[in-house]
Amino acid sequence: MAPPYAFVTLLTSDSYLPGALTLAAALHDIHPSPPVPPEVDFQSVCLVTPETVDISSIKLLRKAFDLVVGVEIIVEDNERGLQLLGEYPPYVAHISHHSFLCPYYT
Repeated sequence: MAPPYAFVTLLTSDSYLPGALTLAAALHDIHPSPPVPPEVDFQSVCLVTPETVDISSIKLLRKAFDLVVGVEIIVEDNERGLQLLGEYPPYVAHISHHSFLCPYYT
C-alpha cells in the first residue's frame, strides 16, 4: 500500500523537465528512506499531460519519481476563470485539481 503522504508536481511542457527531475532528486536526497522519526514515509508523484509532453520525457520522469500519472488537459473557457489565472495557461490550474481528487494521500 502507498504511504499516506506525497509530494506532487505537475509537468505540462518538456521545457520544465529539468526542474521536475531536480525536484525528484532533491526529495530523495534530503529525506532518508526508510524515514527516521520525525520524518514520515512519502511518495514522489508527477502529474503529466501526455498530449503536451514527449514520451522520452515521460520515461525519464518514471525513473525519477515513485509514481507518474497521466492527466488530461481541462481547458477553462470561462472569462472570469481566465482572469483569475493571470499569466498562466488556462489549463494549468484546472489540471492541478487532479491532485486533490487522489484518494490515496492525506
